[in-house]
Amino acid sequence: MSSPSDPARLVWRLTLEVPGLEHVSAVETALEPFVESLTSFEVIEDGLWWRVTGYARGPRPDMAEIGTRISLTAAAEGIALETPVLDQIEDRDWASDVLKSFVPIHAGQFVVHGSHLDAAEVVRPGAIGIVVDAGQAFGSGEHGTTRGCLTMIDHLARRGKPVGRVLDMGCGTGVLAIAAAQRFNPRRLRRRVLAVDNDPRSVAVTAENIHINHVRDRVIPLISEGFRRPEVMAHGPYDLILANILARPLARMAPVVVRHLAPGGRLVLSGLTPRQDSWVLNAYRRRGLVLDKRLVLDGWTTLMMRRAPRRQD
Repeated sequence: MSSPSDPARLVWRLTLEVPGLEHVSAVETALEPFVESLTSFEVIEDGLWWRVTGYARGPRPDMAEIGTRISLTAAAEGIALETPVLDQIEDRDWASDVLKSFVPIHAGQFVVHGSHLDAAEVVRPGAIGIVVDAGQAFGSGEHGTTRGCLTMIDHLARRGKPVGRVLDMGCGTGVLAIAAAQRFNPRRLRRRVLAVDNDPRSVAVTAENIHINHVRDRVIPLISEGFRRPEVMAHGPYDLILANILARPLARMAPVVVRHLAPGGRLVLSGLTPRQDSWVLNAYRRRGLVLDKRLVLDGWTTLMMRRAPRRQD
C-alpha cells in the first residue's frame, strides 16, 4: 500500500504566463511531453495574457529540460517567456475537477455542455445540445468569442436566412461547425459543413465531437492552412463563413475570405477585442462588405458582415 509521500502519488503543477493567445498552442506543445494534462485561461481582461497550467504525477519534472524547451519556443515565437513555476499540490482527480467546473453554456438556442452531464437534465425542451468536453482544444464554448459566434448562428437561423454552404475556418473543437449543421435545415445544405484547422490535434478533436454529436453526415473535418487545400476552395463559394481566430490573421485573410464568400453571403468574425474591431471591420469594408451586427461578450467582439448580392440584369 502506497503512502502520500510515494513518488507515484505526488502531483506537480507547472504554471506559465503567455503574452497572447496566438502563442498558447506553441507553449502547450513544448510542455506536453512533461505533463499529463494542460489547461489555458485568460488572465487579463483585454486578452493580452494567458496562463498555461500543466499537471504531472510521479517524480519531480526535469526543470532544466523544460527551461530549455521553453527558451527554444520563446525564440521561435519571438516573445519573452519565463521558466514555468513548479509547485507540489494535493493529490486529487484534477480531470474530474475541470469537468465539474465546466458548467453548461447557453447561447441562443444552443446549450454547450460536457459529457459528464446528463443532456436530459441540462438541455431545456426545444433547445439544441452540443456535447464538448473542457480542455480538448480552444473553443469549447465557455469563451466569449465562441459564445458570440453561436449567438450569431442562432440569430441567422431565427431570421430564416437561406444558408447552403458553410465553412468553419479555424474550427478548434468543431463546436461552430456542429452548431451550424444542427441549426440550419439539413435539407437546405447543398453540401456538408466544412470544419478546417491547420492544427492536426484540433481536427482530430473536431472529428471526435462530430461523432459524439451525431453530425458525421453533415460535417467534414479537414487539415488545411487557410484556403490552400483544394477541397476548401472547391467547396465554395460559401453562404456562411465562421472565423473565430484572432484580430491580426482575420485582417490579413480579408482578401481571400471575401473572394470565397458568395454574393449575399454572411461572414462571422471573432477573436478580437473592442479596441481591435474597427481595424478588422475596415479590412473587410474596403472589400465591399457591410456590417450586419456587432456583439460584445466578456470583453470580446463578434462581428457579422454581409456581402452585397449579385446584381440582376
